[in-house]
Amino acid sequence: MSAGIESSVTKNDEPTMSRSSAVKVGYVLKVFPRVSETFVINEVRALEVHGERPVVFSLHHNPAGNVSHGILQELQAPVVYIEDELPAEELVGKTRKRLAKQLHVAPEMRDRILPRKYVRLALALAQQVQQKDIGHLHAHFASRAAHVAALAAALTGCTYSVTAHAKDIYHEDVDQDVLRWKIQRAAFVVTVTDYNLRHLRELVGSGSKDASKVVRLYNGVDLGRFRVTNIPRRQPPLVVAVGRLVEKKGFHILIDACRLLADRGVPLHCELIGDGAEGEALRAQVARLGLADTVSFRGVMTTEEVGERLRDAAVVVLPCIVARDGNVDALPTVLLEAMASGRPVISTALSGIPEIIVDGETGRLVEPGAVEPLAGAIADVLSDLDRAESMGRAGRRRVERLFDLHENAGRIRDMFRRRAPIEGTL
Repeated sequence: MSAGIESSVTKNDEPTMSRSSAVKVGYVLKVFPRVSETFVINEVRALEVHGERPVVFSLHHNPAGNVSHGILQELQAPVVYIEDELPAEELVGKTRKRLAKQLHVAPEMRDRILPRKYVRLALALAQQVQQKDIGHLHAHFASRAAHVAALAAALTGCTYSVTAHAKDIYHEDVDQDVLRWKIQRAAFVVTVTDYNLRHLRELVGSGSKDASKVVRLYNGVDLGRFRVTNIPRRQPPLVVAVGRLVEKKGFHILIDACRLLADRGVPLHCELIGDGAEGEALRAQVARLGLADTVSFRGVMTTEEVGERLRDAAVVVLPCIVARDGNVDALPTVLLEAMASGRPVISTALSGIPEIIVDGETGRLVEPGAVEPLAGAIADVLSDLDRAESMGRAGRRRVERLFDLHENAGRIRDMFRRRAPIEGTL
């Protein structure tokens, strides 16, 4: 750890960088890449297409091993694993004391603002920021990544920003006081839905200076990777559901709906694509309900393989719910990808999902956790595939208008260069 990092912590409380010139950006993630976070990979690649040369800082290695999305081969950004660069433990205590003074951290907040493990990661990140001449850090997720970015920014004098999603806002473990502190110190905060925008602005005080730093910018999809095709007239029609097999995705509700539909003689085959903690329970549910011939588990697929399955689908279903720990989806990427592929989508009126789906126009919205309405919506869409194709085409038009990856990446690039939010961000 250089003397520059150790001493710079006492220089300034706020960064003093020019707010008009281009700046080299470092992306901060807890883990990169993750199979379920293709939106991060897509955003970094889109920035490269816009002429930026970001560096990716992954705080930790992926415990699940390698991720094989084809788009990763297109990335030029180097990936630095911060846990490989950790400083000696004795430097952490000294740095905590200096940060507490610099950031005016009250004694009762010290363990929450300056946990030793985050300070140590921040020291290592700060060293990389100086070595690679990073002027701005951008963290995806307002939890660990944003916390470490905030501390590293204080150590180096660079600015930082955050994209806040869902679990990092609503999970029961989120310390709302610390989240507020991270927003207050950030140059700006992007969040991916209007639903989140209202929550975060209220958290820091609606109408305040800090609230004005929070803007909504939708995650986008690369429209060139998805093309609209006719829905296959296969029998039985294919229902596709994609996502981690976790409670908030509501796949247990979908399985119950499949049982209702089977009882009513509605032909379909349902594929669940993904893996996760609920996988064993969901497989047991399928066996208990006698649905082995109706519901199949396809495991983890690359984003390219998912795109192929979307083209084979008649409808894409994601029956999201609020999990018992408060976790909830914000803006599910698979719904955007399905709409970009010209497929009708069915999901729940929850969080930011109504910002994606126009009920009856691009798909269907149902009450979260309700089996009967979900089964009815699936049966309704499958009963008229010509109308389903019409909804799919309307969905494609909506994605082109609101969720174009390259247009939205251009907006965040401009915010990086300004180190400030852009009002009216889409």
